[in-house]
Amino acid sequence: MSTLTTPAPASRLRGTAWVVVRQHRTVIGVAAGALVLSAAVSAGLRIWFEATPPDDFERNLYPRSDVRSALVVIVDYAGLGAMLLPLLVAAAVAGPVVARELESGTYKLAWSQSVTPVRWFAAKVTVPAVTVTALTAALIGVFRLAWAPVSPNTHLRWHSRHVFLAIGPTVIAYGLLAVAVGALTGLLVRRTLVAMSVAGTVTGAVLLVMSSLRGSLWTTTTATRTNPDDFPLMGDWLVTGTGLLTSSGERLGDMCLVLDRPACFAEHDIVGRWFDYHPASHLWPLQLVETGIVLAVAAVAAWAAFGIFRRRHG
Repeated sequence: MSTLTTPAPASRLRGTAWVVVRQHRTVIGVAAGALVLSAAVSAGLRIWFEATPPDDFERNLYPRSDVRSALVVIVDYAGLGAMLLPLLVAAAVAGPVVARELESGTYKLAWSQSVTPVRWFAAKVTVPAVTVTALTAALIGVFRLAWAPVSPNTHLRWHSRHVFLAIGPTVIAYGLLAVAVGALTGLLVRRTLVAMSVAGTVTGAVLLVMSSLRGSLWTTTTATRTNPDDFPLMGDWLVTGTGLLTSSGERLGDMCLVLDRPACFAEHDIVGRWFDYHPASHLWPLQLVETGIVLAVAAVAAWAAFGIFRRRHG
């Protein structure tokens, strides 16, 4: 009489993934614990914030010795941490997860246990990808919980670089990019410390490039003002360009950077100022376009990593 058994491929997949989780359980546990602690602190400060009279906060954007100041500082540093997170993920995947095993040769033990090389590498990529997706998705909720009450009255507007990254799906996309870049780098470099440095640098470079291009990812709105010296306040607008406007409607740059500005305005027939900007309603279009671009780059990096691995190890 035959007995039912679990198919071998599924068993091996679960076993390989379990080994990867087991190897890096400390890092995963610390990250999850830090996220839970952050959620508790953010919720407590949010409750305290809403229960505190707003007068002092409205008069002073950076009040001292109260919950509002604490919340502003925490949100500020949390946003900066979100910018560094992809770099850390890329370094961790490139070094401890992939390159260290290839450098030390410990992967040979796994391959000798009826685990195919491709399945082994897939687990090395899938486990970090799933973990990073879950943690960054939760991070968005925690960050928005703390950010929402302080955003109207501080510099922490939606278009601030670190805030923009942490309040939407872009942080998830950059996390997955970091995993793909880390896996590819670890596979190519095969030296733990060097791979960590290269992966972090490459991921940081992508972040900087996309940040510089962010204002051009969606069509801007144009507005004018009749006073040439009336520079637009940033506020909830992401201003991407501004300059002088002539009576014929020609848009010029800020060419009257001289002491006698009225004479310069008269000479060039300046009647106002133009500026291009993204209003707050452009937040989600910008988020989705950037997310799509970053995910496409991540997919290319992952495809390259698996292609190179198959050619080298079958």
